[in-house]
Amino acid sequence: MKFTLLKEVQTVSKQSKEEIRRVTFGKFGNEEDIYEEQEHSDEETPKVHQDKKPSLVQKFKDTFVKKQEEETPELWTGQTSVLDIIAPSSIDNGSRDYVVVDGIYHSYLYVAGYGYNTRNEMAWLSPLVEAGDNIGISFTFRRMPREKILSRISQKTMLNRSRMRDVGDTRQDFEELDDAISSGYYLKEGMNRAAQDFYYMSTVIEVTAYDEEELEQRVADVMTLCSSMSMVCKRADYKHEQCFLSSLPVLSVEPDIERKARRNILTDSLAASFPFSSFEVYDEGGIFLGLNKYNRSVAILDIFDSDKYANANGCIFGTTGAGKTFLLQNMALRFRMQGTQVFIIAPVKGHEYIDACEAIGGKYIKIAPSSKDCINIMEIRKTSLSTDCEIKEDTRNDSILAEKMQSLMIFFSLIKNDITQDELNLMDSAVIRTYETFGITFDNKSLFEEDGSFKKMPTLKDLYEELLSKEDTKKLALMIEKFAVGSLASFGRETNVDLTNKYIVLDMTEMTDALKPIGMFMALDFVWDKAKESRIQKKVIFLDELWTLMGCGSGTRNLAGSYVNEIFRLIRGFGGSAIQATQDLSSSFSSDAGKYSKEILNLSSFKVILHLEEDEAFTAQKYLSLSDEETMQIIRNGRGEALLCANKNKVCIDIKASPLMYNLITTKRTDLEKRRKK
Repeated sequence: MKFTLLKEVQTVSKQSKEEIRRVTFGKFGNEEDIYEEQEHSDEETPKVHQDKKPSLVQKFKDTFVKKQEEETPELWTGQTSVLDIIAPSSIDNGSRDYVVVDGIYHSYLYVAGYGYNTRNEMAWLSPLVEAGDNIGISFTFRRMPREKILSRISQKTMLNRSRMRDVGDTRQDFEELDDAISSGYYLKEGMNRAAQDFYYMSTVIEVTAYDEEELEQRVADVMTLCSSMSMVCKRADYKHEQCFLSSLPVLSVEPDIERKARRNILTDSLAASFPFSSFEVYDEGGIFLGLNKYNRSVAILDIFDSDKYANANGCIFGTTGAGKTFLLQNMALRFRMQGTQVFIIAPVKGHEYIDACEAIGGKYIKIAPSSKDCINIMEIRKTSLSTDCEIKEDTRNDSILAEKMQSLMIFFSLIKNDITQDELNLMDSAVIRTYETFGITFDNKSLFEEDGSFKKMPTLKDLYEELLSKEDTKKLALMIEKFAVGSLASFGRETNVDLTNKYIVLDMTEMTDALKPIGMFMALDFVWDKAKESRIQKKVIFLDELWTLMGCGSGTRNLAGSYVNEIFRLIRGFGGSAIQATQDLSSSFSSDAGKYSKEILNLSSFKVILHLEEDEAFTAQKYLSLSDEETMQIIRNGRGEALLCANKNKVCIDIKASPLMYNLITTKRTDLEKRRKK
């Protein structure tokens, strides 16, 4: 029995060796013959054996072939690798003064180890960071072992003290040794008592240009800047290729460059070397406003980011010609590109919005006595007062007509400033009777036809006829007569414009100063109704020259101010934003001693202040808590430059627009003349 078992084991071992030999020969010799033989043998195998485990030959072949495929270098495959994508296509390092990478000239300088100023202020490297787009800094630091460094400092200090005894106090070496000893004590005290760490730092400056002449000019400017900072800056002659590699994000500096640029430093001094001193505004998913004036970083603001900003409201201030309208349209177009509903209410210079509005398929509505466009102030557009009607069914069914009555009473108060409470009561009854003649009551079901569409709505002309029908209200009919049958009869017609567009401009330029508050309110009434239709859809309401609606006096105009404040307070709850813009800051804050304007200012998370004259700038400083430096910056701002205040950040920016967008929204006479010539 033992002999038979041993013989079978020897037979299996012999067969295994033979199979291994055949596979190995097939791999490096005539592999196809072995594979074909194996395939023929597999075909001849009866089906009853198809479910057997793979043979030793097959296992060895699968493992061996797979291993060979894995070990094949990526370069041999001929496929495009990550290195092929990020590596430059050409490099010319034949010059002493620069290296050319993909047609771009790169020159490198380093701050010598002895060339740093002994005492520096916070962020002392920031001037280099803010030097321009073509200037870069590679700032490298390396922490050294505390015990090893302390031992070296102690030994060096003791050696210098012993050498100092042999040097006369009149020699130059005496002062150098004295400075070295003082530095040693300073380092030891910082590391022992303040628990600071010891670092070696090196600073390499990169200058790029498209040609050699421009490169040399920029290098000279950088060296001049370094001299003004009391730093010794040297060119890395014949070492520009090594500096280019050292500036890559691989945390490796060429040893010779590191040796020449190395400087010892402690933790607090290293913290002071942090090169970024200016604020940045970069909100992912926001809109692009412009470039930071100091470090040229992009300013991207996402006012709908509720994690950063308490609300999405904002204020824009600027004198005539500062770029207020340019910024307002720039923001409006970019919001629309993101799918946001945009409303622009323009009481002055509304014609400046036409080109951009028509270019993107928006709706331009002109509210004026001469215009054919009309928005019926008495039209009811809501289907429910529930703020969650999109999410769940409205179970309360609150009266929509009752809510509409409130805004109509404000409208009548704007028409007649000295209207009494008794007159308002009479108007209230007349309005209810007018709606009843159209079959509309306080029951929301009465608003709709059987097919679900809105019933025909009454107009101011219908209300005028109702007031004339009663003896006690005939005098009140005179109040709205010009809106019904007079010179302003265009306001008393039915709505004849498309109010479903995603970009709507309402222009009231041709209305007189006495009528502008009324026109602004009519526009706001429509916009506010549209804004409250959805809590999910983003929407932005731009209110240009808001003070014309709020008025410059007191009395009944306060109702309009309260209405505007309500929009700023509540629009956040409807997923929206209200942004007011004005070029007359003093007038904006003169309404009831600035009561409503200050409330709106406090309800705004961001402010943009363009150029202002001195008296206006000091008004802004008072209400916005600006520093003297920031106030002077506002006064010095040029056209298209602004101070952006977003939460705690205050950034000076250059407002930018794409060439296409610029041509649509520019108001400069020279630009318009060029467009006419084309």
